[in-house]
Amino acid sequence: MRSLLLLALILFAQSALFAQRIDEDKQGALDQMVELISENLEVENLDFTTLLEDLNYFYDHPLNINRAERDDFRRLIILSEFQIEAIIRHREFAGRFIALYELQGVEGFDLYIIQAILPFIRIGGLGDDRTFNWDAIKKEGTSEAFVRYQRVIEEMEGYSSIEDSVLAESPNRRYLGSPERVLARYRFRYLNNLSVGVTMEKDAGEQFFGSSQPNGFDFYSGHVYIGNRGIIKQAIIGDYQAQFGQGLTFWSGLAFGKSADIASVKRNAREISPYTSADENNFMRGAATTLEVGQVDVTAFFSYKNVDANITAVDSLNDQSQLVSEFSSFQLSGIHGTPGQLEDKDAVSELNTGGHIRYNTDAFQIGLTGLYTKYGGQFTPSSQLYRSFEPFANEFFVAGFDYQFIYRNIMAYGENSLRLDGGTASINGAIISLDQSLDLSILHRNFSPSYNSPRSNAVSESSRNVNESGLYMGFAARLGKNWKFTGYYDMFSFAWLRYGVDAPSDGAELLTQLEFRPSKKFKAYARYRFENKQDNYTIDESATSAIGLLSRQWYRINWQLEASKTLSLRSRIELVNVNEADGNIETGWLLYQDFVWKPSWPAKYELKLRYAMFDTESYTSRIYAYENDVLYSFSVPAYYNRGSRAYIILKYDITRWSDLTVRLAQTYFANRDENGSGLNAIDGPSRTEAKVQLHMKF
Repeated sequence: MRSLLLLALILFAQSALFAQRIDEDKQGALDQMVELISENLEVENLDFTTLLEDLNYFYDHPLNINRAERDDFRRLIILSEFQIEAIIRHREFAGRFIALYELQGVEGFDLYIIQAILPFIRIGGLGDDRTFNWDAIKKEGTSEAFVRYQRVIEEMEGYSSIEDSVLAESPNRRYLGSPERVLARYRFRYLNNLSVGVTMEKDAGEQFFGSSQPNGFDFYSGHVYIGNRGIIKQAIIGDYQAQFGQGLTFWSGLAFGKSADIASVKRNAREISPYTSADENNFMRGAATTLEVGQVDVTAFFSYKNVDANITAVDSLNDQSQLVSEFSSFQLSGIHGTPGQLEDKDAVSELNTGGHIRYNTDAFQIGLTGLYTKYGGQFTPSSQLYRSFEPFANEFFVAGFDYQFIYRNIMAYGENSLRLDGGTASINGAIISLDQSLDLSILHRNFSPSYNSPRSNAVSESSRNVNESGLYMGFAARLGKNWKFTGYYDMFSFAWLRYGVDAPSDGAELLTQLEFRPSKKFKAYARYRFENKQDNYTIDESATSAIGLLSRQWYRINWQLEASKTLSLRSRIELVNVNEADGNIETGWLLYQDFVWKPSWPAKYELKLRYAMFDTESYTSRIYAYENDVLYSFSVPAYYNRGSRAYIILKYDITRWSDLTVRLAQTYFANRDENGSGLNAIDGPSRTEAKVQLHMKF
C-alpha cells in the first residue's frame, strides 16, 4: 500500500514540474507509432519490423516532399489520403515548398500532425536525382546489421533435468536446445532502388548446429530487390510481402486495424516489398515484379515454400520416406524445440501464384487481383460444427476487385472477393472530411460463412475474414487549438456458429478518446472502451452449456511530460471491468511510471525505466500495455494476476555508426509461487528476461 501511494504521488507531482522541449529521437518516434497500432490487437508476440522499417529509414534519409510521389507518402504510414492529396495539390498550384512549416497552410495539417512527420521529411538535399550507378550507390547506400541475444534467466520446466527413462517415454517433455534466442540480420539499402538482406534466427528451445538443426539457425530469410528502373517499378527474388487492395483477396504480413486513429481501418497496399521480419510464416518465398506502364501497374508473383502444419495422416512412398496426405491446421508459432514440433516443421508445401493489375489516376484507382493456391496435402474434414460451411480443398482460386477514389472531401474505397469453389466477401468504406475540424469514417464488411482464404487480412473483429458482417463508424474532431476528440462504434454479427459460441451471435465495440495538448511539452488523453460479445458458458457443474453476454470495459488516463531537455516522463492508470457470460464479475487495474533520460553531455547514453503495479483477478481481466524495447523488437505484454513489473533499457553509442543496447525486464507475481505453463513454467514468483543487441549502421 505504501508503494502504491508513493507511486501515485510521483505521478501527480509531475504537473508541477517546469517543462522544456526535448528533442525527439528515432526510437521515440517509432515507439509512438507502434503503441498506437499494437495495443488494440491484444496479441503479445507480434513483429512490426517490416511495417515500420520504412519509418526508421526515412528518419535517417528524410523524404523530400517536393519530389515524393503518392506511394512514397503512403510508406510514411502517418499521413491520410486526404493529407497526401493536399500536399500534391499544393505543389501543383502553389509551387515547391520553401520551408517545412509551410505545411501549416496546407489543408488538413495542424501543428501536431506536422510535429509527428517532421523527423521523416525534408526539402531538397542529396539523392533526389535517384541516379542508379555505382558512385551514387557508394555515396547514398547504407548497410545496417544487428545481432540480438535474449533469454529468460530463471530455469524453465523445459530445460530442467529429467531422468533418461522418463524422457524416453515422453520425449516432448523437454526442449532439445538451449534457452537462448539469437537473431542476426544484415541489410544493404540504396534509397528505394536497391535492397539486399539476410535474416537468421534461432528460437529459445531450438538446437544450434545440433542433430535436429544441422544447418545452425532454424530460420533463414533473404532477398534481392530492385526498384525504379525504367518500366520495372519493383522486382524481388527471395522472401517478400505482397499486399493488394484492402487485404480481402491477398495480403501477406501484418496490417493495421481498429484504433484511436480512425484512418487506420483503411489499408494502404504496397504491392510487393522486401521481407525482413523473423516471423517464419507470414511471407512469400520466390519471385515477384511490378511493371509500371503509364498509369497502369502490373504485378506478377510466384511463391513456393513449406509451412508448419498439424499432420493427421501420411502415406508411405517406400521404406525410407513418407508423404503427408492430410493435415488439420497450420502451426504459426515458428518454434521447433521439441520432437513433436519438429515433426510439424515444413510438413506441407504451399504454392501461391497470381497477379494484380492497378489503374491509377490522380484521384481514382481500380485493381483486379487473382490468386491460385495449392497445398501439398489435403485438409482433414473438420468435425467442428462451426466450420461446416468452409471449403477445405487443397487447391483453390480467389479473385477480387478493389477501388479507391477521391471526390472533393470524400474518399471511398473497398474490395469485393470471390472464392470460386464457394464463398464471397466484401468490404467498402469512406472517409469524409466535413471541414478542417471534423472527419468521419464509415466501413461496412460482409464475409460469408463459406469464404475461406488463408491469405486474407482485411479489417475484421475476428482473426479470419469469414462468417462476419459489421458496420464501423468513426470520427475525429478537433476542439479548438489544444483538444482532440476521437472514437468509433463498431457493430458486428456472425451468421453462423464460431469458435467458443455454439449459436449465431452479435456484438459491439465502442472507443472514445479525449486528447489534450496545451504545449509541445505536455500531452494527455483519457480513453474509454467497451466490448460486448456473446460467449459459451457452462451451467453449474453439468455438461450443459448456454450462451451469455461477455462484456469488457477499459478506463485509461495517460499523460506525458517533457520535464527538461534530458528527461521525459510518462504515466498511465488503467482500470478494467469484465462481466463474464456466466454472471461472474472480474476487475483489475494497472499503474505505471516511465522515465526516459538522455543526457546532452555526454550524449552517448540513453536510459529508459518503467515500474508498473497491477492487480487483476485472472487472465480474463488482463490489461495490455506497450513497452519500450531495443530497435526492431516489440513488446506488448499482458498484465494479469497481482504483482509488479519493471524494466530498464540502457543504450550506449559506441561509435557514430554502432550502439549497444541492454534490456532487463522482470515480472513478479505476488500471489503465485510459480508462473508460466507447460515447458515454460517456472518454479517461483519471478520471470526475468535479458536482452542484448549490438547494432551497426554505416
